[in-house]
Amino acid sequence: MHDSAMPSSGLHDKQILVTRAEKYYPVLSRMVESCGAGAVSLPCLAVEEMPRSIAAGMVALEDCSDVLFTSANGVQAVAKVMRHKGWEPDDVLADKRIAAVGKKTAMALSELGVRVDIVPQLASQDGLIEAYAARGLPADLLFFRAEEGREALNKVLSQHGVKVTTISAYRTICPTGDVSDVIARLENDDIDAVLLGSAKTALHYLHRVGSLELANRPVLVGISEKMAASARGLGLNVQLVAKEASFEAMLDALAEYFDSGS
Repeated sequence: MHDSAMPSSGLHDKQILVTRAEKYYPVLSRMVESCGAGAVSLPCLAVEEMPRSIAAGMVALEDCSDVLFTSANGVQAVAKVMRHKGWEPDDVLADKRIAAVGKKTAMALSELGVRVDIVPQLASQDGLIEAYAARGLPADLLFFRAEEGREALNKVLSQHGVKVTTISAYRTICPTGDVSDVIARLENDDIDAVLLGSAKTALHYLHRVGSLELANRPVLVGISEKMAASARGLGLNVQLVAKEASFEAMLDALAEYFDSGS
């Protein structure tokens, strides 16, 4: 990633729309501004915790050997329910083997005092399958995830006789609120690029803008080829794809694009 003291000439004075959840905007806006660009906020994801689902799933906690978390959002949602019951997460989970997908999820658990035993090298359900194959399959797995999560891990573990109890800890929803300022800037061609970090973000971006023609006016950048393919299926013209799945890499792709005079 470029040095903040030497902003990319390609991004200088460009206006970049940031679509991640509102709580991430301060960090991402600083990242954008360090490149010499201006950041514009249009949150296209919000997290809705599901405490009733979590509380209902807690009955499986006593009998499970392993507990799996796939995001920091899930960790935080589960911790709230545990503490509402008067439980401390580090005590409740002390005798379980804990797996976390990704460093941020592992960090969220560590901040609660929970020991993390497995963090797959590849931060996905496919990486977890490899990690469990190498470290030993669970006997009974309690799996906290997003409501819209994939079923790949469940299918593989079930085929090997592992009992999997899946708990929806939260869901991602489309934020509401006035977006007239952003729409006006799109109409005036005052947005140069849009960062799209997931398929659901792309869907909500289109929904919030309300016009495919307007949504496609800026340069659209996808975080991965898979995400870009999903967005293109919606009619979004994703022109650039990051070389690796990160927001830094999306900005690098944009800098190269504008530096080349495209």
